[in-house]
Amino acid sequence: MARYDHAAFNLEALVGLTAPSQPRVHILMAVYQGEAYLAQQLASLSTQTHTNWRLWAGMDCTPNGQDQSRNILRASAQSPTFVEGPRNGAAANFISLMGAAPAGDIWALCDQDDVWLPHKLARAVSKLNAFSSDVPTLYCARTLIADQHLCHARLSKRRCRAPSFENALVQNIASGNTIVLNGAATQLVSDIIKKVDMPLIHDWWLYQLITGVGGRIIFDDAPVLLYRQHPQNVIGANDSWGARMARIHLIFRGIWAGWTDRNIATLQSIEGHLSPRNRQKLALFARARRAPLLRRLWGLRRSGIYRQGHPASIVMWLAAALGRL
Repeated sequence: MARYDHAAFNLEALVGLTAPSQPRVHILMAVYQGEAYLAQQLASLSTQTHTNWRLWAGMDCTPNGQDQSRNILRASAQSPTFVEGPRNGAAANFISLMGAAPAGDIWALCDQDDVWLPHKLARAVSKLNAFSSDVPTLYCARTLIADQHLCHARLSKRRCRAPSFENALVQNIASGNTIVLNGAATQLVSDIIKKVDMPLIHDWWLYQLITGVGGRIIFDDAPVLLYRQHPQNVIGANDSWGARMARIHLIFRGIWAGWTDRNIATLQSIEGHLSPRNRQKLALFARARRAPLLRRLWGLRRSGIYRQGHPASIVMWLAAALGRL
């Protein structure tokens, strides 16, 4: 059984032109019982062609516990800055890291169990540098979805429609393990992070936030990492029929509607930062969800919400009709 060979990619073609000087990137890694795969991820960080980076490790494990993640990090060549996590799940750990990292610099979110391709940071920084640094910008990309042994890698789905706040209200297309934020975006996050209600899912919240304020989303069609699938994944890939059926099950159990309630509450806690247009979109979306059937469907249609792809859109409108959106 052959492992995926990232050397088969033409890295020069994937990276493209890079800036003559390398800006500092802060890699924010949430860590919880990561000893099984952490060493491989750290090794992949050391291969980055963009070498000006600093690692921050959010430790959600107890200092004297049996998990060896802390010792693995201490023994690595990266000399991470440790941030003691809130021990309240992955989203809270990443929010804690974002509250500690220097605002105005570039942040790259990092999962403990993936393997980064050598061009990952360089490509993200190059894409971000192509646009104005004054606009909050979020970079995300496709991944190579692999099993726990990094075998049978397959390319994640291409996004068929443009990113937007209307899409972000009902779907997350910014896979957190690929997210890189420019300085304007990290300053925005730093300014509001202490007054925001705790997000349900940190990467989905970042997608909603950046689109909500009128920022820019860069979705890169090139893969930048091996996304390891294993039984301990917090969420995991959502590109198989089994995963899609599991998501449909969440709709009928009312869990999706609960997620939407939480997302709306989180956005409403910072709605003063949203653009006027998106404040109106959020209010319309929130009202329409609670309306009787015909007014609900009409209001949701007026709000402009959409998901990527026809099957996902059909499921969304089914949920809307059932009052489970």
